[in-house]
Order: sequence, then C-alpha cells, then structure tokens
Amino acid sequence: MSRGLDRFEEPAEPITVAHCAWCGREIYVGTEVKRLDDGGGFVHGEECAKDYAFERVYDAEGTITAQCDVE
Repeated sequence: MSRGLDRFEEPAEPITVAHCAWCGREIYVGTEVKRLDDGGGFVHGEECAKDYAFERVYDAEGTITAQCDVE
C-alpha cells in the first residue's frame, strides 16, 4: 500500500519564505524575524537586526569633539 500525502504532515525539507535583508541567508517557515518598515523585507536573529539597523540609522560611531565631530 503506497502512502499518500498527508496535508497535516510537516514537509521533510524546511520551506524557504524569504531571505535576510542583512546577511542574505534563507529564512524558513517558523523562524523568528523582524520585519523592516523601509521596504517590507525581513531580518533574522538579533545580530542581523542590530547590524542592519546600525547601518541605516547611524552614520558615525566614536567620541564627540567640541565641534560636534565624531572621531
């Protein structure tokens, strides 16, 4: 007797639904993500989210001078 497909059975391979906007790795069904408000993409993991946000929000990092430069 051949076994039919069970629509309630989990697929053998994870289903890729997106790619991380930061690192480009695949995002699978069930992966915890953060959705981006600047284009509808997704990032996964705290490290990808932090790096993605840092690149887009800040333009410098360091110590401020009396002339308001960042060194």
